[in-house]
Amino acid sequence: MNNAWFKSSHSGAEGGQCVEVKRTTAAVRIRDSKAAAGPVLTVSPSAWTQFIGLTWHKSTYSGAEGGECVEVAAGPGAVHIRDSKSTAGPLLTVSPATWTEFVRAVSPK
Repeated sequence: MNNAWFKSSHSGAEGGQCVEVKRTTAAVRIRDSKAAAGPVLTVSPSAWTQFIGLTWHKSTYSGAEGGECVEVAAGPGAVHIRDSKSTAGPLLTVSPATWTEFVRAVSPK
């Protein structure tokens, strides 16, 4: 799992008033991007998902057992993709335009 800190997508070019987030299997850590050595808020992955309001949708190609598939959640300004068998694992995040192009490319013509 990637243990890097990620800056909020709402951050300006100067890095102004924003937060950084680090997601691990066990927890999500949040800190002020201007005070990296300062306090860190730690929450569970499920609490973080509820906080940011993501609703996950399982692929329609998933079998009844949940098999090998992905889940997708659209948030403000980003689309998040995760492994349905490892929901606390890493996320792939892309822009809505990139996701739309991907879906268009893989959809039956």
